[in-house]
Amino acid sequence: MSVNKINYPISKSQYISFTRCSNSFYLINQNLHQKENHLHSGNLEWHEFHDLCTSIFENTIQIPRTISKAEQKLATEEAVTQRKTILGGYFESSSYFTHIECLLPDSEGEGWTIIDFRPIGSNKLEIYRSFFFQKKLLISLGFIISDCKIFRVNSSYVLELDKVDRNKFLHIESVAEKLTREEVRFEDEWKSFSEFQNEPIFPIHEGNLPTCNSPKVCLVQTECFGESLERYEIFELREGQELPKKYFQMGIRTFAEMPDEDLSPTQRIQKHCHMTNEAYFDHTQLAQFFDNVTSTVAFLDFESINPLIPIYQNSHPFQHTPFLFSLHIWDSIRDVVTHFSYIHPPDQYDPRKEILAQLVANVPKDVTIFSFNDFFEKKIIEELVANFPEHFDFWNSIQPNFKDLALPFKKFWIYSPKQKGKASLKEILPAFSETTHTGLSIRAGQDANYQYLRLLKKQVTLEEKNRVLEDLVAYCKMDTYGLLILYKMIKEKLNPIC
Repeated sequence: MSVNKINYPISKSQYISFTRCSNSFYLINQNLHQKENHLHSGNLEWHEFHDLCTSIFENTIQIPRTISKAEQKLATEEAVTQRKTILGGYFESSSYFTHIECLLPDSEGEGWTIIDFRPIGSNKLEIYRSFFFQKKLLISLGFIISDCKIFRVNSSYVLELDKVDRNKFLHIESVAEKLTREEVRFEDEWKSFSEFQNEPIFPIHEGNLPTCNSPKVCLVQTECFGESLERYEIFELREGQELPKKYFQMGIRTFAEMPDEDLSPTQRIQKHCHMTNEAYFDHTQLAQFFDNVTSTVAFLDFESINPLIPIYQNSHPFQHTPFLFSLHIWDSIRDVVTHFSYIHPPDQYDPRKEILAQLVANVPKDVTIFSFNDFFEKKIIEELVANFPEHFDFWNSIQPNFKDLALPFKKFWIYSPKQKGKASLKEILPAFSETTHTGLSIRAGQDANYQYLRLLKKQVTLEEKNRVLEDLVAYCKMDTYGLLILYKMIKEKLNPIC
């Protein structure tokens, strides 16, 4: 494959992509792959978070993104000469360019402080690489960089009043010392980056390079490998770590070719299922797991928002606040199924009190309650009761009744090759039934989070509002109905030996 010269100038995001995978950098740099923008709640909160950060500064100049980059560059250069705080400045050399959230002039001397706004609760390596790139570029342009700071979310902040206390909500810290400690590492990466620009190689597959660590998630598999890897079973191996990569390099493509001595007991079960195309059931473990389950069972699922900027009193950043739940109840003796659902009207305030009241009224206190990864459901109720302790007796009575229906699938007491190594409800349900989430407008918890936050922030029309509410209820209902389907399937499998 012929390799083109690198396109200049290179952006900060392209550099970050190189540190993950040189192949992805090349594809993006050559405009052979466009980054997908996934909608999430952070998209809705960025401007509010940005405003909190910038409200700290006075005498600022905001460089608008709506003008051309040439105009942004000129406006930034003018702001630099005035030594004012620059928000959203655009900096470019012949080789690199970046926007910088905030560039703050030192009160004394000629130095500047680079400030990054990050709506996150903790720092990651990518953040330091971002600062490294920005600092590298500014120094090449003649700037003296005296410090690098990050404005991020204080995860332990608790909203006490209706308005966020900016000084308590924002965590401000210098990362200059960390950059110094990691200087050798980042300079080595920069050296590799410079060498690649001088002599680009595409694609690269060698295992000793920081690329192709997981070929299955390659940006463009046909470009990198000349073929799609979706049909190769080896990438469906559960908890495989480096094994699938090792096998691919050895020319192994199927479970049948995998040597048993490399595999864990659960991976051997998976191999057997894929070779025989039959599902596996550990009747002994399943019988023990479902022992003492009541004849009437309930299936519970919540949908929640977890805004980075708390909305409700006595909540903290990223805390999950439920706005919807679905409850299926099956009386196996009479074979009667009932369903209850509650979604809190978005134009009303805090949903927590009413959600808890509806749970108290509708969740049976003397039946087994199944959820999928029940830690989440139990955590939700525990936090609700912490705010409304008058319902502690309710929580105390139902807490022992919870069982995690995800556990049999995680433990490989049940496995179907149709799961393709995955253990999410969306993958498991169609592997054992004709029921799927296909066709629903909302098919993931993150989507539900985003859509309800849109309602709260009034970013929908009245027609959209009604449709979104219906879609949210339908999605949550499908989750608990799916649990009921799986439970019935398992009980039918166990029935011959029960």
